[in-house]
Amino acid sequence: MLELTAISIICAIIIVYLKNVNSELAFLATVASGIIIISAAFTYLSDTFLFINELMEITGIDKEYYVIIFKVTAIGYLTEFGAGIIEDFGLKSLSDKLVLVGKIIILAISLPIIYAVFNLLKGLIKWA
Repeated sequence: MLELTAISIICAIIIVYLKNVNSELAFLATVASGIIIISAAFTYLSDTFLFINELMEITGIDKEYYVIIFKVTAIGYLTEFGAGIIEDFGLKSLSDKLVLVGKIIILAISLPIIYAVFNLLKGLIKWA
């Protein structure tokens, strides 16, 4: 995490400098910095995937639900990343609309899990 923080601070200094020199280059540096930081964070994802695979094997929960959770998480992160870039363009209203659409898509993708939770609760109520 220390490396990511250092990279972020260095990128921020470069971007602030470029804003005074050339605003177009500053924007490109902002986008490039975001890509660099996100790609550096992908190294941490492999450990997470290994852990979740072990968790799937131990719990015996249907893999379909884990796939849904991954999709929801990915959509959330991508939506926030895209909204941040769009907001950097100065288009706050478009950024807000992207976030809203992302939330709607997350709700739609989450419906099977919501259905499973209601069925579980219904079964527990009948059992009690």
